[in-house]
Amino acid sequence: MSLTPQENNDLAIKFFETAWNTGEIMEDLIDPQAVDHSSVGGKEKQEVGPGSFKKIIGMFRAAMPDIKLDVQDEIFVEDKVVHRWVMTGTDTGGVMGMPPSNKNLTFSGTTIVRFKDGKIVERWANVDELGLLQQLGVAPPPPNEN
Repeated sequence: MSLTPQENNDLAIKFFETAWNTGEIMEDLIDPQAVDHSSVGGKEKQEVGPGSFKKIIGMFRAAMPDIKLDVQDEIFVEDKVVHRWVMTGTDTGGVMGMPPSNKNLTFSGTTIVRFKDGKIVERWANVDELGLLQQLGVAPPPPNEN
């Protein structure tokens, strides 16, 4: 069952908004052999199956239970969907293994997913981890430009 690019985008919106904003992973939208090309934490790795999705979303939701994803831009063609997004949340649980800062955080990124027969079969994501680390005070802010 091949879907239109619009239908793929609608599924991507439904999947990611539900996962990030409620914590519910809609496993029926992930192919059991889906490949997640993740670089969260600065390490490029590939994982197969829904476990990687659950781990990344679970890690951030544990650190920021009030996390909210807002899709800013949508581009979709053929079997691929690209979203530019912004996430906000309060770090009450410790982001990426750091102690809780209790800071309100805002960070952005881009996610690309490839669909086949109405299921996610690949995902790539780029997250502004430097901006996140700067907000946490772990990385220095950029120098002032006067």
